Amino acid sequence: MFLSAAYYEKIMLLEVFALPRRKTPPGGTDPLLEQLDKVERQLQQWIASSKKNADWFRRDPLAAMRAAGLDMEDDIILELELITKAIARKLK
Repeated sequence: MFLSAAYYEKIMLLEVFALPRRKTPPGGTDPLLEQLDKVERQLQQWIASSKKNADWFRRDPLAAMRAAGLDMEDDIILELELITKAIARKLK
C-alpha cells in the first residue's frame, strides 16, 4: 500500500512538536528558528567557501554545521539533531 507524502509529513510534524523542547513559549518565538535565522548567512558563506564544505553539508548537515563553528547554543544543535533523527526514522 502506498501512503502519500502528506501522511508522512503529518506524522513527522506531530512527533517533532512532541519533543520536550518544541514547546514555543506563549507569545514568544521559536528558539530553534531564531538561532537558525541568526547563523544562516554565516552557514551560507561557509558552504560557499569550498567544494569540500558544500559536499560535507550535503552528506552530513549537522556535522558540517558543527565544523563551521556557527554561533549556536549546544542545546539548539541537540534539538536540531533530535528533529532530524525523528524525521530520518520516519523515512526508513
